[in-house]
Order: sequence, then C-alpha cells, then structure tokens
Amino acid sequence: MVLTTYNRAASLPTTIRSILDQSLRDFELIVSDDCSPDNTRDVVLALQRDDDRIVWRQNEHNLGMPGNLNAGIAAASGEYVANLHDGDVYDPELLDCWAAALDRCPSAGFVFNAYRYLRDDGSEAGVSTAGIPPCHPGRDLLEHTFLRSALFLSPVWGTCMVRREAYDKVGLFDPRFGFWSDVDMWMRLCDVFDVAYVDEPLISLPSRATLPRQKGTDRREEQRTLERMFWAARMRHYADNGPRRALEVVKHAAFIVFARTARETQAQLERVQFLRPYVRRGPY
Repeated sequence: MVLTTYNRAASLPTTIRSILDQSLRDFELIVSDDCSPDNTRDVVLALQRDDDRIVWRQNEHNLGMPGNLNAGIAAASGEYVANLHDGDVYDPELLDCWAAALDRCPSAGFVFNAYRYLRDDGSEAGVSTAGIPPCHPGRDLLEHTFLRSALFLSPVWGTCMVRREAYDKVGLFDPRFGFWSDVDMWMRLCDVFDVAYVDEPLISLPSRATLPRQKGTDRREEQRTLERMFWAARMRHYADNGPRRALEVVKHAAFIVFARTARETQAQLERVQFLRPYVRRGPY
C-alpha cells in the first residue's frame, strides 16, 4: 500500500491506525512523504516503532502530485497496490473487500468503492455510489460515465487498489495533469481493463473545512487541465472510428462551454446537493 502525505502530521495518526487495523493483515504500508515542512517524519517513525509493516520514505524535494505517488508505487511490491490518502479514514474491511473484488474479477485493472462524506462535526453527510455491477466493462464506464460528463467529473477518486500488471501495461501517473492525474489514469485503465467495484462506503472523507487543501489552485487552470485530459481520452478511445471522433469533437466543445460557465459560479453550485460529492479533495 502507498499512503501519500504532505504536511498533515495532525491527521496522519488516525489514518495510519485505520490502515493498521485492517482485517487483512499481510501488507506493507509505504508512507510516501512529499518533503513536508511539519513533523510528519517524527509522527510516522513513532508509529513505525510499534508496527514494522510501516515503511517510511521521503522525497529529497517536493514532487507534488503525481510525482510523490509515482515514487511510492515504484517502491511498492506485490501484485496489488493500494493508493491511499492522508486524512481519510478506512473501514477495517477495506483491503479485504478490495482484494476479494479483484480476485472475483480477474479482467479488472483496478477496484474502487462507494464513499461516505462527513460534515465538519464528523457526522455523516451522505454516501456517493457509482451504481455499477461488481465486475463492469471498463470501456462502458469510460464511454457512458466519464465521457458523458459535461462537467468533466469522475466517479472514481484517488483511493483505489490497482493490479501491478495494470500499471506495467499503461504506465504511471502523468505529470502533465498534476492534481487531476488520477482521473487520467482511471480513463487509461478503462480503455484496457474492466473495473471491479464494491458498493459499500468503505472510505470516510472529511469535509474540506476539516481537512483543507495544502496548496492553492487556480480554478481556470484546473478547468483547462481537465479539458486537455478528457480531450486526450476521447481521441485515444475513438482513434479507429473517424465518424465518432468527429462527433466527440463537437461534444467536447459543447462541454467546455457548459463546464466553464458552471465553474464561474461554482461557489453557488456547490450548495446544490447533487454536486457536493464532486468537490475535489485529496492529499494536496
């Protein structure tokens, strides 16, 4: 398992303990620190003294996302590699459920699950579910969910378990897409593999107020990044279908207009219940 972290020493112990308490016991936990300026190192080494499954690594300089995740994956061993985020809280059955789902769906490149969203006080605000079968065609998820999203949204967030052979096939996370590179990864994997899914909220996500982002972002630049990423996915997926590529060009242009308009009023739109699950969060 790879737990990416940056400057969250205060929340890290809760996350790590929820991982160490997993019902599946046979794993290594690589804590990949992106040169945090706080006392993350001391926190992790203290926990490591009590559990030798923890492997501490720290980048010599800040790599950002996805550089830190790629470095952690390169250090990991095993057939299955779990990508985890600091600040999240994991159900004790998560790893067992993930591994079992991949075992039952040998054609799947990765597995993800439903998510539980928490309010500022820690109570449950809601659950997000993808509503797909336990073993689902990857190309179907790509065509009917990813590429139909007018807001360039993803049903899959950054916490998943991925087969090592899947990374070997498609490569690691693309630095061109920075904070959003995990979405590019899921779309690339969907082009080649099927997808396993666990329809249980096995990961609890703190509110943004409770766990604020560590680095500021420019919303317009994020929007342009999403547009480039989804454009690349469309052109790649329909490379051998000229008429469909032409249709996707028109669709993509229409989605850009819609998404840019929506993001200009995102502060208001985030108050609408159906958009709340898609407010982006993660270890950075």
